[in-house]
Amino acid sequence: MSAKAHSLRLFLSEIARAPRRMGTVWPSSPALAEAMARWLPTSATAPVVELGPGTGIVTEKLLEAGWPEERLIAVEKSERMAGYLQHRFPRARIHQGDALQLARLLGDQKVAGVFSSLPLKVFTPQEAEQLTRQIESVLLPGHNWIQYSYQIVNGHAPSSSFHAVDSEIVWQNLPPAKVSVYRRGNQQSQGS
Repeated sequence: MSAKAHSLRLFLSEIARAPRRMGTVWPSSPALAEAMARWLPTSATAPVVELGPGTGIVTEKLLEAGWPEERLIAVEKSERMAGYLQHRFPRARIHQGDALQLARLLGDQKVAGVFSSLPLKVFTPQEAEQLTRQIESVLLPGHNWIQYSYQIVNGHAPSSSFHAVDSEIVWQNLPPAKVSVYRRGNQQSQGS
């Protein structure tokens, strides 16, 4: 079985197990992953973290865009997908766990970017606020939280701690998705 077929099979089996947690009916497209990867920091030495990487399409595009694998941290709730990711990206730091516990998972580690594929539309307001606090606690000031969602209109910053920087609708995704970019703190440059 090819890697692509294995990846799709794993994705579909996880949807069957936990459709609410997956929050989608089909894997993210390469076009969506590339739209997210365009927001990699250009001169940061700190790692970036990916939340909800699934089978790794965004992970793959982050690495193809030049991000060093050893400076990538991924947090995946599904044990099966976390194992698959560790096999696929052996130099990345893969944490099997809940992004709502991000600060505990990362310890003292601060990050220069957060790339999230988490299905925020299925989060309760309390969970969304908890996630925002977790991201705020690990994200270096002036750096970005890149989040995609299927809500392509009327998006807003996740909290007053972040402000919207940019957004892009990716029509080549099933269903179409919106990549939103939020910045924590002041408006300084992305390098650190």
